[in-house]
Amino acid sequence: MRKVAEDGEYLRIQFEYDPRLVQLVRALPESRFDQKQRLWRVPKAHVVSVVELLQKEGFAFDEAIQRLYWKRKAQSQDLTVSALNAQVRAVLSEAFPQPVWVVGEILGYEKNAHKERVEFHLVERREGRIIAQVEAILFPEARDLIEGKLAQAGYPFRLQDEITVRVLAEVDLWVREGLYRLVIRDLDIHYTLGEAARRREEILRKLAKEGVLERNRSLPFPLLPLRVGLITSLGSDAQNDVLNTLKASGFAFQVLVHGARMQGHFTEPSVLNALDWFRAHAEEFDVILICRGGGSRADLAWFDSEALARAVALFPLPVVVGIGHEEDRCVLDEVGWRPKPATPSGAAKLLVQRVQETLDHVEQALAALVREAEAAVAAAQRDVEEKARRLARGTEGRLRQEREKLGERRRRLGRATALALRSAKAHLQRVAQALPRAVGAALGGQRARVGEAVRRLGRGAQRELEQAKAALAGREARLQALAGARLAQARERLQAREDRLRALDPKRVVERGFAILRLPSGRVVTDPAQAPAGTALTAELRAGVLRLLSQGGERGATD
Repeated sequence: MRKVAEDGEYLRIQFEYDPRLVQLVRALPESRFDQKQRLWRVPKAHVVSVVELLQKEGFAFDEAIQRLYWKRKAQSQDLTVSALNAQVRAVLSEAFPQPVWVVGEILGYEKNAHKERVEFHLVERREGRIIAQVEAILFPEARDLIEGKLAQAGYPFRLQDEITVRVLAEVDLWVREGLYRLVIRDLDIHYTLGEAARRREEILRKLAKEGVLERNRSLPFPLLPLRVGLITSLGSDAQNDVLNTLKASGFAFQVLVHGARMQGHFTEPSVLNALDWFRAHAEEFDVILICRGGGSRADLAWFDSEALARAVALFPLPVVVGIGHEEDRCVLDEVGWRPKPATPSGAAKLLVQRVQETLDHVEQALAALVREAEAAVAAAQRDVEEKARRLARGTEGRLRQEREKLGERRRRLGRATALALRSAKAHLQRVAQALPRAVGAALGGQRARVGEAVRRLGRGAQRELEQAKAALAGREARLQALAGARLAQARERLQAREDRLRALDPKRVVERGFAILRLPSGRVVTDPAQAPAGTALTAELRAGVLRLLSQGGERGATD
């Protein structure tokens, strides 16, 4: 039941609950809602606005109100402000009898989001500048409807500033304040998502056509990306996640953080500014990270920028993109290096993993090198040991040969010495026997020559003869003395050599209590190996010969 009745100085408006009628009545000048009686009251002074606004909505008016309405209409042709606004509203209602779909960017929503009814603007931008705007209002009923749809869709985005939306709205005029506005009734979720996807695909197609889409991902990723440039919002969770992950790795990462806006219209210029700075200092860094924490798809749509995508694609260093959650994707994910998971901490883990892989590779290479070196040393050691064994065997054999040769030489030396001594004795005896005769012959010859000289010289040379005789006698004495001394020296040398040979004579060893072992061939035994078990031996002793049978031998310590 919809009716308007007189109630003292007020008009009493009653109707069954209808959100649209509520907003319509609320727009009347000085309207008030009576919570106790559940109806609206408007002062009688605004009867013209009430009748002209509500009669088209099927409201019934009692006679008192109709008389008052015509009376006020007849009193003056001038319009009151409320009457003017009511008529304008009626014109708008006729022009827009049904809600219309309007596309615009939300502005000023967040500062009023805590209120029961949220007032904001829908704006139209061109090249970043606002070229048109309209007031908008979202009442609790419509807000609950929209929030329910977003929740059911998994909150792909949220109602907030700087996102472009397509809304179903009634064109209305706030009679009391004369404000033209849109009353939001519904929102097209798919438009916002589809527009972002369309723009993203358009950017990717353009970059692919130009051949730069894969440019950054084709750069060689550094083996030790320790010098890191980080682009993110200063003090954000994304910054903390990256720094904490790198610090926890224990590797010597050096991080320089360049602040940037990660949401809104300033995202593109601020991130481009950061990339420009890092490009100018590229030789000081190994890799660049662009990181932002989680958010709705609309939040991440700010990175669907052709300028940003081109800057990342052409950047001279690998750019790792850790934006949002694993399931989120933006244009930068398609041109930069996308970690798994594609989050700020995932981007940091990619660097840690790369350094760890390089470290593992180096350690494996070192381990293989050590194993090869150990194998080479072991082989060389075995070779040395084998050569040492062969050398020992060869030396032992050579020593045996040398001992045998030395024994043979000793035997030959003994025989030769004995022969030499006998020859020397015989020679000495011959010399001793011949020396007196030779001296006598020499003296006889001298005497004969002297006598002949005497005879020739006569008595005049008697004195000289006597002198010559005296000199001859002196010479004879000296010659005999010299011959005797030399003979004594020869005898002494011969005796000393005979003593040495006698000392080396094996018989002297036997005389001192030792024995000489000989093989049946007469060869002296110098090595146990010469007399294996069962070999017949003779032992020469001082008092005779002893017959022996060998039981084998053992090599002594001197071997």
